[in-house]
Amino acid sequence: MSIVTVDFDGTLYKHNSVKAMLKAGKKVFTLKQWSLIAINFLSGCVNRDKGDKIDLRVILLKSFFYQMKGKSVEEMHAFFGAILNTDRQNINYNLVLRIKNHLEMGDRVIILSGALQPFLEEVIRQLGIRADAIGTSLLYDESGICTGEIGRINRGTDKVEKLKLWIEENDASGEPLWAYADSESDIPLLEFADKAVVVNPTETMKKIAESKGWEIFIN
Repeated sequence: MSIVTVDFDGTLYKHNSVKAMLKAGKKVFTLKQWSLIAINFLSGCVNRDKGDKIDLRVILLKSFFYQMKGKSVEEMHAFFGAILNTDRQNINYNLVLRIKNHLEMGDRVIILSGALQPFLEEVIRQLGIRADAIGTSLLYDESGICTGEIGRINRGTDKVEKLKLWIEENDASGEPLWAYADSESDIPLLEFADKAVVVNPTETMKKIAESKGWEIFIN
């Protein structure tokens, strides 16, 4: 039995989940709310600590989800579910088949991504696969109401640390580890795995995979 981690953006999902959320937001937000998103985004860029590198994705996500403040867990899951209902053609179904093959062999699967946790949970539910999700937290208060805040983006070495914690909590130490991912930010995870599989890589990532002897999965 193995542990199998699968990245989302660019791997299980052929595009960028942030763009999908922005598109879905057109049906949810008013013009006033979009104006506030733009103002908060620009403010976040200007008011960052001096010398800090701008992470546009983080600033955009925080600006976007602040407009979700006050929504319930159920409402947030409905929002992410609606995205998938209209964008299922961008799911990498050839990779889904590989995931199902892993499950049939008794492997344990984790969708390990920087995408938001409830989004990943909706992916698992709609695909009908047995898997855990480790993503970026969307924060709720003690009553289950969205605060509009998100946690630290789950990427790079953070993915490895969260995976180590999952392994410890699930008594999975010593089990072979697979990792399916597509980007350079996932190199720490791919190097940590016993079996690395690079999915639909860029030319740069393809060369890295070839130099390290990693499997390349193209579809």
